[in-house]
Amino acid sequence: MAEETTPAKVFKILDLTKVPSAEAGRIGKYDLLITYQDAAGRVRITKLPYEQFEGKSEEEQEKLIREAILREESERLKFIGREIKL
Repeated sequence: MAEETTPAKVFKILDLTKVPSAEAGRIGKYDLLITYQDAAGRVRITKLPYEQFEGKSEEEQEKLIREAILREESERLKFIGREIKL
């Protein structure tokens, strides 16, 4: 019997923007804003420190982008579907 696999989720990178960091401990440094879209057309933004991205090969940069999107989606998805009582 063939083993079932979950199909990979596909995200389209819409934009990469270098901006001054707004984090208190990163004043004077830059962040890379990654704007991406999921298969349902929802657009989201995540970021990573620009110094981690700058000067890397295209393959390493893609890996960093993939990891940033995965972190963002994992954080977001852990609460989807939960019900809370107030």
